[in-house]
Amino acid sequence: MTEEKKLKIRKRITAIEVALAAVLVIYLFYEIAAKNNNQMLFNALAVFVIVAYLVLNDFVEPYFTKAFVNMSDFRKEAYKKYLLWDVASMVGLLGFVLTFSEDGSLIVYLGLVLYFIGSKQKRPYHAAFLGDVTEADVEAAKRS
Repeated sequence: MTEEKKLKIRKRITAIEVALAAVLVIYLFYEIAAKNNNQMLFNALAVFVIVAYLVLNDFVEPYFTKAFVNMSDFRKEAYKKYLLWDVASMVGLLGFVLTFSEDGSLIVYLGLVLYFIGSKQKRPYHAAFLGDVTEADVEAAKRS
């Protein structure tokens, strides 16, 4: 598959992700303007958007860009580690979103911390999975 076709697929998936996020933001502004606080519906919508983002990025995009084809053992291992860190970061984000309006405890921010740590840790593995970096580059990024 050519890089042009891959870029076109990635742009379409990004457009879907932006549209999903826009729906969430529009609903949030509607709730604020209407002074209607339906926390359960917002949480359900947030969970849907975050899970959809995860599925689109980690499964749909690689499938349609043929990233799973002819994977070396190094790339397979990098994908597994990337997936693990991405899921951990999204669980952290979900935890933050779902507990944000609760008792005001600082424990709410634990999910946000997990999100940022997971987001940083997954980057070298994602690049390795895509074939953009070598094993030595991943090791150097883990040490920094």
